[in-house]
Amino acid sequence: MPSVIKRSLTAPLLLALLAGCSGDTNPPNGSGTQPSSSAPTGGYGDILVDGKPVTGSKPSGNKKIPYRRTYTEGALYAPVTGYRSLGWSTSGLESVYEKSLTHRKGDDVETTVDPQAQKAAFEALGTRRGAAVALDVATGALLAVVSTPSYDPGAFSGYSFKDQEAWESTHEDENKPMLNRALREATAPGETFDIVIAASALDHGLYDTADEPVDGGSGECANTTIRTALARSCNEVFARLATDLGEERLRGTAEKFGFGDELFVPIRVAESTYESYRNGAVTVTPLQLARVTAALANRGLMASPHLVAEDKKAQGQIAQSVTAATAGLLLPAVREKRDWAPTATGGTPSSWSLVYARTGKGDTVALVARVATSDADTAARVTSAMAKALS
Repeated sequence: MPSVIKRSLTAPLLLALLAGCSGDTNPPNGSGTQPSSSAPTGGYGDILVDGKPVTGSKPSGNKKIPYRRTYTEGALYAPVTGYRSLGWSTSGLESVYEKSLTHRKGDDVETTVDPQAQKAAFEALGTRRGAAVALDVATGALLAVVSTPSYDPGAFSGYSFKDQEAWESTHEDENKPMLNRALREATAPGETFDIVIAASALDHGLYDTADEPVDGGSGECANTTIRTALARSCNEVFARLATDLGEERLRGTAEKFGFGDELFVPIRVAESTYESYRNGAVTVTPLQLARVTAALANRGLMASPHLVAEDKKAQGQIAQSVTAATAGLLLPAVREKRDWAPTATGGTPSSWSLVYARTGKGDTVALVARVATSDADTAARVTSAMAKALS
């Protein structure tokens, strides 16, 4: 099938319940919504990963909507594909590209996802609540978007009582498998925000290099440098830097890194916020942290993140976060950092890992993982697995 060239700009069409449903599409309790009925004669267009479809179509038993969606390794790719259901509408790329996928020809949508990186992160996360992102620093291509625990969108793609049971079970699961944690869950960044503080201090000229002694700190953190303070998790040093900068300058740097952006990849991304460092009012998604990490490896330039290979508009968007000089000064310190102290905001532990990796083609990729655990090694194993898969 031909590839989709232009993103659909309309929301998915929710139709009234169809009369005369038969077989697998008999409506449970006579309720629910329907996707577009303009299905192509040979089935829907597919969502592709590395040129291969991870979706499919099969007869639905309904004359007005003749096909229902099927998924290959549905749980693995659910954060990317979303779901298409006869009874419960659409989400993810299924929703964004509703018209392209379901019109008379049925266009395919080619993603930027690397199947090896996606699978490596998914398996490393296991059943834990967590997320992982792999972002090409130069192009903004998303090579992995993983969220766990996940769900199988094929389990409720129809409109039967069995589909209804699967929908309710998934929707009501206390672990929230339908929450896209990579793109839609913004939480406290913990000490990973020290990167933004350090970048702001260098960008505003408080220090000329990352190897000058910094005021503040005690014990092994006394009179240390930004580079060493980052490596040793010297929280009081970064608190002092934040105080010296002031909220206005620190907020300015955070916003240049993308905090507060309304972002679509083209799936809508939850806003990462900066309100006040002093009051701990800062949140970040795994994708946003990957953007910060990627910018340092790209001379301060942030390429717009995107999931669809032919999203030319997104590929043309480049923003300058910090100066190339600041990025060059800070990048070695971030590369050397290995352990990030877990956070425990609101009683929920969270551990982070962010590293750089090289693909087999020599491209630099920023890797970020967040896991709901106080064991920092768990998150590190996820980024390590992705790095190995990409090499």
